Amino acid sequence: MKNKNISKFISSLIYILMGLALIIKPALIEDLICYILAGAAIIVGLIKLISYMASKVETRIAEDTNGFAIGVSLIVMGVFILMKSTMFVLLIPFVLGFMVTFKGIEGMQNVLNLKKFGFGYQKGAMIASLAITVFGIIVMVNPFSTMKILLVMLGIGLLASGAFDMLADIVFTRTIKKAEKAEEEKEEQPDA
Repeated sequence: MKNKNISKFISSLIYILMGLALIIKPALIEDLICYILAGAAIIVGLIKLISYMASKVETRIAEDTNGFAIGVSLIVMGVFILMKSTMFVLLIPFVLGFMVTFKGIEGMQNVLNLKKFGFGYQKGAMIASLAITVFGIIVMVNPFSTMKILLVMLGIGLLASGAFDMLADIVFTRTIKKAEKAEEEKEEQPDA
């Protein structure tokens, strides 16, 4: 459970940092995302090609590997991202909007899970999660006129989503610890 809490905390922290980066330097983030994705695609493509060439023909046939096709496709995709970064950047709002939507829905799920555990229904957390979900959907539809404004708005959404998730995780962990402690105390008391 401790590793899960740490990974959820790190996930929320990443959302917060991405949100801040989008708010402070949206144009830099556009270029950075393109370069990172293009570089990763080209590197993985080269690795697949080298792996394909290093294996024996019999192994390729027996294992039905597509190393050559995958490698070349990834390299082509990486070059395409570099050459057509403005077109690729148009996909960023959808992807980031989807991430915000997912986090909002995940927040609603956490509220419902807490209710099932018997910790009551938390209206504020449900409303915040619903607002985050709606914001993410609006971003995916892309109603904004410029990419810079959209990225700043996405940054605000990611920042709020990450902060809310981090707070919800802290509250959830404390609530579970209190319940476990109460259960331990109940077990330690001798029956009268």
